Amino acid sequence: MRIAVCDDDKDEISKLQWALFDIQGNYRVDTYQSGSTLIDAVKQGEKYDLLFCDIYMNNENGIDTATEMQKISPDTAIVFTTTSTEHAVQAFSIRALHYIVKPVRSEDIVEVFRRLAVKQEPRHTLTLRIDRAVNVLYQDEIIRVEGQDHKTVIVCKKDTVFSIWKPFHEVCGLLDDTFIQIKKGVSVNMSCISKMTARECILKDGSIFLLRRDMAKEIRQTYLDYVEKELNKS
Repeated sequence: MRIAVCDDDKDEISKLQWALFDIQGNYRVDTYQSGSTLIDAVKQGEKYDLLFCDIYMNNENGIDTATEMQKISPDTAIVFTTTSTEHAVQAFSIRALHYIVKPVRSEDIVEVFRRLAVKQEPRHTLTLRIDRAVNVLYQDEIIRVEGQDHKTVIVCKKDTVFSIWKPFHEVCGLLDDTFIQIKKGVSVNMSCISKMTARECILKDGSIFLLRRDMAKEIRQTYLDYVEKELNKS
């Protein structure tokens, strides 16, 4: 396993390295003191399975570094290390593996590797007949599901869209609990939500939906509960 550590503080890098060394494993650790240096290295061909990224760095924001990392190396699992929980929800919105408040301890590293193992477990699928063929879709690749004119439209990542002659409520019944219906005829993958306001749900693909007014408070709470559960898996 190849691991990258990005932090502008040499002492913090050293502490994290020692925490890693306390855990037996076959891995190589490369260190970077700026996000730009890390990104340049990856663009030049370096590949990492796991990234520990500080959020507060000189003239840089670790969230921005991680977002860019996801674009050029989507298979790299990202763990944020920081001094507060201020950016926890934002970190989750880009599907961070973990969020650790410094100082990083050996038990935190153990939890990271546990989550990494869970992440690599088989993914939930959705099997549907589309265009006379049976298609198996990974549910974590689905952004949203919409009911439109007696059809159901399934919008996936990488600009892939499927339209099927199957009732919206039947398709929703096949989805796992990472999906939430935010208004009539619209169910979204909570891991694909970029921001949830008092009235709107904003998805990572730029889509914006008004929340069902009489259920807005309950919808927001369900989403916050989901975020908390994902950030504090035991």
